[in-house]
Amino acid sequence: MLTPTPEDRACLQFALHVHLGYGPEDEIYVQRDCQRILVSGQIEDINPSGNPMDALTVTLAQTMKLHLGGVQFGELRRDLIAAGMGVEVANRVHDHLVDVSVEEWDRLRERITWYGNDNGDPIPVSTTALGKS
Repeated sequence: MLTPTPEDRACLQFALHVHLGYGPEDEIYVQRDCQRILVSGQIEDINPSGNPMDALTVTLAQTMKLHLGGVQFGELRRDLIAAGMGVEVANRVHDHLVDVSVEEWDRLRERITWYGNDNGDPIPVSTTALGKS
């Protein structure tokens, strides 16, 4: 299994906002494995193979990532149909993508940078003794 990139994590987070209606005030953190999210202090699993809503959210996240890479919305819709997703699902994903504002795409790019800085290193703690022991 490939290690998820900062783009994968940020796109999944934004897909959750777009598809499931979380607002900007709802802080979502996508774990490094992209299999779990932290939302409202609760850890939730992402299971695209067992949950249709998760599958649609992951599909939306993947198409967001492809769009950031330069693929146009119409081409993404055609690719989803060609992959067997069905016209209704492809239209729904397309509509979500088109509804994302320019400002939201900019915030997504900022979030990619934020996840890119999340390198998993522990926060260093000083071992210098303070005071007399």
